[in-house]
Amino acid sequence: MRTLLGSAPALCCLLIAAFPAAAQQSDAIWACEDDQGHKVFQNVGNGRGCRRIDGLIATVPGTSPAPAARPSVPPGGVSPANFPRVDRDAQRVRDVDRRRILEDELRVEQQRLVRLREDFNNGSPHVVGEETVASATYRERVQRLMEEIQRSEASIGSLKRELAPPRY
Repeated sequence: MRTLLGSAPALCCLLIAAFPAAAQQSDAIWACEDDQGHKVFQNVGNGRGCRRIDGLIATVPGTSPAPAARPSVPPGGVSPANFPRVDRDAQRVRDVDRRRILEDELRVEQQRLVRLREDFNNGSPHVVGEETVASATYRERVQRLMEEIQRSEASIGSLKRELAPPRY
C-alpha cells in the first residue's frame, strides 16, 4: 500500500481496511499532496505537505444537514387576504362531481379488467387467425395481455385510494 489517490470516502475505506494491520504493525498513514496538488494517502511521510493521520475517522466532515428554517406564517392564516375563496356549497358540488367522475372511471376500468381476464383465459388465450401456440405473435399477444391486466389492476388500485375517505 504505497500510494492511494482519492477522496474522503476512499480515506474511510482505506482506514477501515488498514485498521487491523495498523494495530499490529503500528504503521502511520500520511496525507500528502502530489505534483498536481491532489491529495495522496501513503504509509510514509516523505512528500510535499504531509501530515500524519492518527486513529480511525468515523465521519466525513460536512455531511450533517443544516437545520431547516421554519417558514414564517403570515398573521391571520396561511393564505393572503386577496386569495380567491370558494364558498362551502360550491366546493361541495365540486367534490360530489369529482367523486362521481372517479366512480365512473372505476366502473369502466373494472369492466375492462373483466374483459382482459376473459381474453387472457388463465394464461392460455385462444389462438387467433394464423397464430399457433408456439408462434412469436401469440407469445407477444399473451405478454401484451398480461401487461394490460397489470396496468388495469394498478389503475383500479389508484382510483380506490383516491376514493377512500381522507385521513386528516
